[in-house]
Amino acid sequence: MADGLGLLAAVHPNCTNNTNSSPCVVGDDISEADNEYFDFVLYNIVVPITYGLISLIGLVGNVLVIYVILAKNKMRTVTNILLLNLAIADLSFSLIVPPFTAYYWAVNKWDFGPVICKAMQYLLNVTAYVTVYTLVVISVVRYLTIIYSTQTMRFRTKRNMVIMNVLVWVVMLAVNTPVILSYNAVEEYEGVYQCIIPPEGAKRLYVCFFVFAYLLPLTIIAIFSICILKHIKKAKPTMLNKKTKSDDRKKQAARVIILVVVIFAIFWLPIQIHLLIAYYYTVPNTNVYTAISIFWNVLAYCNSCVNPIIYNYASKDFRDSFREVVSCLPGMKRRPLNGASEPTVMTRATLNAATANGGEMRDLVPKENGEQEKLMDTADVCV
Repeated sequence: MADGLGLLAAVHPNCTNNTNSSPCVVGDDISEADNEYFDFVLYNIVVPITYGLISLIGLVGNVLVIYVILAKNKMRTVTNILLLNLAIADLSFSLIVPPFTAYYWAVNKWDFGPVICKAMQYLLNVTAYVTVYTLVVISVVRYLTIIYSTQTMRFRTKRNMVIMNVLVWVVMLAVNTPVILSYNAVEEYEGVYQCIIPPEGAKRLYVCFFVFAYLLPLTIIAIFSICILKHIKKAKPTMLNKKTKSDDRKKQAARVIILVVVIFAIFWLPIQIHLLIAYYYTVPNTNVYTAISIFWNVLAYCNSCVNPIIYNYASKDFRDSFREVVSCLPGMKRRPLNGASEPTVMTRATLNAATANGGEMRDLVPKENGEQEKLMDTADVCV
């Protein structure tokens, strides 16, 4: 079998004689009979099911993130607008790349022609770059917010963050154009095509991918994070002990960002190392290593669906918003948030009707603990 889908493909242990595109491996030769059952289970059962789950979770989770940020006013913060860019990139990736990869590995050939081959590899690279450089932008914005808050306030607007999101996409679409020229659907033997890149081109591309889509951006993020930590440590003795709601939200946002960056670094590291070793040296020719390399590939793919889980775990605002959206689905019972009594959960239509009949909306909505604002947000989502 040839390499899977380029940068994120786990290297199959067999060095074929029909193509020079695949990196060779070392180890004891494994007979075709011994490998037949293993390959069938791995490529025809495990990989399709796993990638199907990744696509499904990525679809549901990222659509939910996009919806709550766009639909709820309180969720349209500067940081969340940047996180929206991550969700769009992850949604694009999870909808297209895993299904095509699973099919490609199952049938061991490329049936979709050169245009789709180029488009797939291009999208794979673009979304990976958009993800990590959006994290870089978030780190820079956090640095400016914490250290130069008042001086940079006019630059840290929602409108500018939307422009920044667009710029990230435009730049990454431009710098990844060599990927379109590098990949092609090549005939391995009569009637059987593989979506591949020549070995020399692969080495250059993989080194660039490791340096510019992993090592460099994570180094930049680390530098800004260290500067922020030093500033906080220095300013801590002079800070008031009084805890405000705004402080809680800032801590939640910081926790979300840190987790997203750490998970990205961990999930992408094994496949980055594997690809560099496979194309510059050799990897073991064993079923165990094949299964491990598939796992590393799956780990990188999982990054496209894990962020919504992080948001739900680390941010109360996201958690409450997700719960509100789910409670509005047909057949789901609505539950008030934060222990509110059942009569406070109304729709906007109910409030409008009460106002039209001469009633006062403020008399129907509790004023304590921000319940009125939460009610209006819930009505905006459900109606």
